[in-house]
Amino acid sequence: LDYGTPTTIWQPLPEGPVITIPAGSTNIPVTSTENIKVGDKLAIGYGSSFPNVNDDIAKYEVVTVTKVGKPGTQAYLSMDAKPGDRNIKISSTENISVGDKIRLDIDSEGHGVEWVTVKKVGTPSARNTLSGPLKPGEDPGTGLELKEKLKYHHASNMPISVNGTGVSFTPASKYDHSSNEPVLALVYAIELDEPLSRNHEINDIVFDAKVKTAGYQDEVKADQLFGGPALSTHAASIILRDAKGLVADALNYGRVVDPWVSEGYHGESGFGKFGNVVDTPFLHGDDGYQNPTTKVAEINLSAGRYPDGADADDNIKDFKVQKYVALAASVAAGEKTIKVNDVNAFRPGQTIHIGKDGLRESAIVGSVGSPGSTTLAEDAKAGSKQIIVKDGRNFHEGQIIVVGGLKYTAESIIIAPRPMFWLVKPGDPDPVDTIKLNKALSSTVKAGGDVSGTGILLATPLKSAHAVNDPVIDNIPTPGRPNMYL
Repeated sequence: LDYGTPTTIWQPLPEGPVITIPAGSTNIPVTSTENIKVGDKLAIGYGSSFPNVNDDIAKYEVVTVTKVGKPGTQAYLSMDAKPGDRNIKISSTENISVGDKIRLDIDSEGHGVEWVTVKKVGTPSARNTLSGPLKPGEDPGTGLELKEKLKYHHASNMPISVNGTGVSFTPASKYDHSSNEPVLALVYAIELDEPLSRNHEINDIVFDAKVKTAGYQDEVKADQLFGGPALSTHAASIILRDAKGLVADALNYGRVVDPWVSEGYHGESGFGKFGNVVDTPFLHGDDGYQNPTTKVAEINLSAGRYPDGADADDNIKDFKVQKYVALAASVAAGEKTIKVNDVNAFRPGQTIHIGKDGLRESAIVGSVGSPGSTTLAEDAKAGSKQIIVKDGRNFHEGQIIVVGGLKYTAESIIIAPRPMFWLVKPGDPDPVDTIKLNKALSSTVKAGGDVSGTGILLATPLKSAHAVNDPVIDNIPTPGRPNMYL
């Protein structure tokens, strides 16, 4: 069975920003048609109020998909358009079809709103013009040919929206459906060997007690299980209401998703500041941002109040997450030293947990050294006082590093400029960094050789091997018991 990718009803700009598809419709515009197929059951949300304050329980009606078209597209004019034109240049023609209706402009003096119909779909402009007009030689594309002549002037960068052909279904909808309400293809089905004995609400828990590879799994068993709606493992808000429906407590985690329910001071700014939110239990990347590719379920970390029951109405102050890092290099069974990119969370005598799944083991920290692990980008010659490494971002000046089995002091570290990942083109050379040493290398070390900090020395050898990026944490989650955040 294919995965039903959640999407939403299309929200167009400058139209709307909320449109409503009336009851009795057999088609809705959607943000994505990914993994929606003819014959699928489709759940379409309804009943939202705008501005949308979180509903207690999601409401859906279920229909059957009869046709899958194109999703909505948001683009921008990339050149000025004037009255009488039958062609507009735009930043994207993706998912636009002949016959689509497009709304142009906003209702302002000298620039009226008008609707036009697509007669022919051409090519997009070389880029959008949000950072300036197209330069000489930049391809404006052939754009969209229109059935009607334009009535008004329309400026470059004005947003345009095409609803797309969306998803058709049967029977006709019983309720109104509005922008941003959820849409989900119900492609999973379980056939039972006997009828259900009672009714079950949407979002009730469905689980197989024999499955040990999904959801929370740990030596301390959960005393409560939560069904749905599904929570993002990256960022969302949680609201606790009393029996009367009044908000008793609330939080945002990962990012400020719903500002009205996030408790605490929001004035702090700067690198790595995301507002007053509960930190999510993700490993952090070298850029300081949380890495959503490492899921909570894989490393079993938790955010919780500490001490239990503390409530200062401040999301940052009230909640803690176990201290955690990832192994910067693999380690074999029997070894006593582990390499990590951050040693600030550890101290001698501390009990830590290394690895994941069935290979996790506990160990006691003997001594704490210096962080970092990388490899040489080119040969390091004997007599040289500097080395070229693939990544020096986890090292710091004055720390002890190990090169070719010998210890040196890093007197300075020069980090090469690193382009954002979306600017990197195939064939671009990898950036390299320079580390200057306090003394000359006593022997040559070949490219690819290890360069690392001294890491963390354990009191006893490891029983199992552990891979790079395996977690190292100070405590495991303790559901139903006092939180442990040392």
